[in-house]
Amino acid sequence: MKCEELEPIIIDYLDGKLDSNRNQEIEKHLETCERCLDELRDTQKMLELISNEEMIKPDDSMRINFYHMLHNEIRKNEDRTSDPVPIKQIKWYGKSVYRIAAGIALLICGTFLGIIFNSGKNNSVQAKEIGKLKSEVNELRKTAMVTMLKDESSSHRIQAVNYTDEMDTPDENIIDALVKTLNNDRNLNVRMAAAYALAKFSSRRSVCDSLVKSLSLQNDPILQITLINILVDLGEKSALDPIQQIINSDETLDEVKTVAAKGARLLI
Repeated sequence: MKCEELEPIIIDYLDGKLDSNRNQEIEKHLETCERCLDELRDTQKMLELISNEEMIKPDDSMRINFYHMLHNEIRKNEDRTSDPVPIKQIKWYGKSVYRIAAGIALLICGTFLGIIFNSGKNNSVQAKEIGKLKSEVNELRKTAMVTMLKDESSSHRIQAVNYTDEMDTPDENIIDALVKTLNNDRNLNVRMAAAYALAKFSSRRSVCDSLVKSLSLQNDPILQITLINILVDLGEKSALDPIQQIINSDETLDEVKTVAAKGARLLI
């Protein structure tokens, strides 16, 4: 068994939902892999943290693997977390989100039909048309994202954050929207999705600085742990100060302090 094969089934292993053969494979792997063993222990601590009735819990409709599986879990649960909308009250074309999506589809179809019917054009002209199409689709996608981030439905806001999966180089307006979502959205799952989306663009100094600053603002234990692990994976040494503040705070849960202390040791 490889490390990447273990990560998606750690929670099922801890819950005793795997068959005996699978359990034996995992236990054999853990005997020789210290990293996966540490991750298993940390996940077990986090599950205990979530089950504590005295602390704030994440949405019960969503089981979160804190370290590497957030987006997969969000996508699996989008249908369950969608806010019900009476069909008779709102027509699909009455919402700007769907009008934008329809515009994107029409633009793509129209452009490619034009290319087909004008296949006699030289390659350079076609390349320019395709480049223009990509640019226009990208702009429409950005508009859709910003619009959906204002939607009342947390599922729609998560979908908006996931639009960044299709953006190689989002502009600063998109980055700013993700940062605001991370710091201000009322739904924990949306904020965590924004954190992971931002991490994909960590090559930008501004993104790393925003993640570090956000860590000092967060008081939700799950999001604190998520950001600590993201910043540690990035090797972001500027995160040491907010991590130390979390460790020193009397309001920080012991489980979070444990993860923070481990992260600090890795960054030093």
